[in-house]
Amino acid sequence: MAADVVIVGAGIVGAACARALARAGARVTVLDRGAAAAATSAHGEGNLLVSDKGPGPELELAKLSLRRWVALADELADELGPRFPSVEHEVKGGLVVVTSADGLAGLRRFAEAQRASGVDAVEVTAEEARELEPDLASGVVGAVHYPQDAQLQPVAAAEALLASARRAGAEVRTGVEVTGPLLGADGALAGVVTSHGKVAADAVVVAAGPWSGRSPNGSAPGSLCDPAAGWCS
Repeated sequence: MAADVVIVGAGIVGAACARALARAGARVTVLDRGAAAAATSAHGEGNLLVSDKGPGPELELAKLSLRRWVALADELADELGPRFPSVEHEVKGGLVVVTSADGLAGLRRFAEAQRASGVDAVEVTAEEARELEPDLASGVVGAVHYPQDAQLQPVAAAEALLASARRAGAEVRTGVEVTGPLLGADGALAGVVTSHGKVAADAVVVAAGPWSGRSPNGSAPGSLCDPAAGWCS
């Protein structure tokens, strides 16, 4: 049966897309050449940070993510029950330290710009920084504390999102490598070709991370994007 949407990649981004689309009523198929959440999502720290982002679109997305995960962690726990592993969401805060006067001046300017964009950036003294983090190296002259910074377990989070997507009707197929686009008679994208056959779909979401731009042998630009033909998934 054809899907409304095929998602290439079963990491945390693909999983989040699958859950949102399936819960909105779409027929979703998630494909991954390996195991779910076994690539980039398995190698990340799960940080949800505003401390490293200046004003702009990335910071706005980070702020939205911080707000969304507060609710989403509870949503997933309620939906999946106590037997499913926790996503380990924790608002633990972050600390950016500097070891020079010039560094402190730059950090202050950066934090001021962030505060103007709605970030809770609290300047602290070196002594206060050591109270927050006793194992700081010597030489710290000042710091900014970011209470909003958070962290979660990325593999558990991806698996929870996929489990929720399945409950909403999504199909997750692992060990299936996408090898190219499936084109309709008019040349428009109509799905994907995989190592296990063709999968028709009205739309394709590429969430394959660093592998999105690679051909099946890993050496050439990806075959899911052809601007010259007028489409790019």
